[in-house]
Amino acid sequence: MIFNEYTPKWVFFCALYVNTFTVITNQKIEIMKRNFSLVLVLVALFFKCEPDPITGCTDSKALNEDSGANENDGSCHYSEVTFYSKFGFFNGIPITKIVVSVEDSEIGIINGAIYPNGPGNCSASGNVKYTFNDGTTVDWNTTVYLANGSTLYGSGSILPGKFSECIKVNVTN
Repeated sequence: MIFNEYTPKWVFFCALYVNTFTVITNQKIEIMKRNFSLVLVLVALFFKCEPDPITGCTDSKALNEDSGANENDGSCHYSEVTFYSKFGFFNGIPITKIVVSVEDSEIGIINGAIYPNGPGNCSASGNVKYTFNDGTTVDWNTTVYLANGSTLYGSGSILPGKFSECIKVNVTN
């Protein structure tokens, strides 16, 4: 008999039980073997020999994916997005504010912060930050208000980055 991590603990007891009775006469051993086989078949019908699940983050789009896990335990962490303004003007007209929405819900306003080379991190002041809740793509929209009363609109989609904690999105191309 081969024992491994899939072998239930009761099999060890049954193996010891059979070995204990080897001193009994041949006839009694044959009866014992038949009874043991019947018990073993009945027990096998009621028990499954499965390994314990390995819990962890199973989402391949998460920053902390555990490739060895086979059951998701809700511990996944996803990237953040910072929406920023690269320019303070549009065709020479000052931008007064930029409203940022994700999945049609307003998440913040950019007021005057300009990062010509992009912000250094997702926590830079004057930007709007969004953290993914799961590994799905989200749609974003911006409404850019100009000093002359005009309004511009921008939009896009973004997916969490498996290898990047901070994704930077310029909303004033």
